[in-house]
Amino acid sequence: MPRLTRFLGGPRLLIKREDATGLVLGGNKARHYEYELPHIREQGYDVIINIMDYHSNNARMTAAAANRFEIPYVLILKNAKGRPIQGNVLVNKLLGADMHLLDEAESDDAMAYAQGLANDLEAQGKKPYLLQAHEFPTVVGMVGFVGAGLELLDQLEERGLAKVHIYGVIGRSLCGLMLVAKNLGLDWKFTGVAVNYEIDLNDYIFNNAERIQEMLDLPFTFSREDVTVLDQYIGEGYGIPTQQVVEAVNVVARKESVILDPNYTGTAMAGLIDQARLGKLPADEPVVFIHTGGVPGIFSFAEELSAYSA
Repeated sequence: MPRLTRFLGGPRLLIKREDATGLVLGGNKARHYEYELPHIREQGYDVIINIMDYHSNNARMTAAAANRFEIPYVLILKNAKGRPIQGNVLVNKLLGADMHLLDEAESDDAMAYAQGLANDLEAQGKKPYLLQAHEFPTVVGMVGFVGAGLELLDQLEERGLAKVHIYGVIGRSLCGLMLVAKNLGLDWKFTGVAVNYEIDLNDYIFNNAERIQEMLDLPFTFSREDVTVLDQYIGEGYGIPTQQVVEAVNVVARKESVILDPNYTGTAMAGLIDQARLGKLPADEPVVFIHTGGVPGIFSFAEELSAYSA
């Protein structure tokens, strides 16, 4: 990202384009479903049920992957009733997902709603796979991003880079990259930017460290000490873009012609830009930004994003 590098006065910035993975407008979940969908099919499940927020990228990518495997997809979207059919919700509809749009009150008990649908499907002779009721989805993102890490290593070696600082949203994808760095002894430093106050990172990722190590039969695994977590860029909460996020999305679009999303990559980039301006990124340490996708999300925040003026 040479123009953004100059704009910030360094360090050298690079970007790994997981938004270019090709599956329905791209995103990091494409690597997850290389493993998850075969697992679901091999276990004999014939319907997928998913519970997500209305603007979820996961919901969209799951719909696309289910179509590729010709498995019907039931999507329960929280806080979606009465909202415009746009952004990821529109894409879900185009993909043919059986959408159930919940209001705020219904969303508080979305799991029970989903279980009711699963019971109905079982009564019809189906075998539904409710994603939130299984353990494999909690680690499959890490598995998929071990492959991404090996790919990234090749790309960095082609550019003569060994010591890098990797920036991205704190989550399972970043943990997959940490697994590669730990087990190959790479000089990679990690910063993960939090996007949601409500997620307990220990439950979400760090408590799975030994489990993924055993599953992949690895000598080493990651720990919380392997990543710096920045949680000061969330603002009012998940799905509410701050002014820093609005600026980050606009600046990267204008400098690099790359679109970030307001919920995930926009927040991670807001953190990177702020840390660069604060002088906390050494000039001799190249930074690799992980673009995890989410582009359709911009259309749900058109008013906020278009209000930016440089």
